[in-house]
Amino acid sequence: MMRRSLLAIGAFLMLSVHGDALAARYEIVSAETKTTYETHYLKFIHVRGVFDRMTGVLMYEPSKPVAERAPFIHVVIDTTTLRPTTFDGEGKRKMLRGPEFFNVEKFPTIEFRSKKFRYDGERLTHIDGDITLVGVTKPVSLVVLKSGCEPASATQPPRCHASTELVVKRSQFGMNGWSTTVSDDVKICVELVAVAKQTESANSLPDAAVQPKMPETAR
Repeated sequence: MMRRSLLAIGAFLMLSVHGDALAARYEIVSAETKTTYETHYLKFIHVRGVFDRMTGVLMYEPSKPVAERAPFIHVVIDTTTLRPTTFDGEGKRKMLRGPEFFNVEKFPTIEFRSKKFRYDGERLTHIDGDITLVGVTKPVSLVVLKSGCEPASATQPPRCHASTELVVKRSQFGMNGWSTTVSDDVKICVELVAVAKQTESANSLPDAAVQPKMPETAR
């Protein structure tokens, strides 16, 4: 889930913003962004679900060539909004939210902060960074499956969308519940939509400009 969400942000980097020293801020539209997870029970039965809320921001300097850009992305998934879409039921929800899996009471968010954007020519292919899951932070590389942007119109600002995905080993994060029956691999996918919110001098951006709004449960 998370993988798609981060990769999607590469689409933002293709936006054209006027001005030689401008940086643009893009905010994820939570209502239009879909974040899902997937693993397997007994190696072949799909176990899927969604997180209904994700927030985040991207900073980007569009006037520079790819090799000199310094993009940054920070996304936050609200784990308290976890909702199973297979094997649903109060018991399953309680198990997935519990200490052996996402442990949402103690760790209400999953976060990703980028360190490097990788390209094939002008096409964004990977975003390297750190993911923090159930309180454990590890380096990961997100795969950008597809991305695209729409220019500003008379009725809306520039918009970008992308599909990203990431596979993590849950055992590396201490998520050891049902280890004999549930796969260690968890795929996080994000179908992401973001809009340009403002532009300002790249040299005068306050630190707060790159911090997303945190979910209420995380405050």
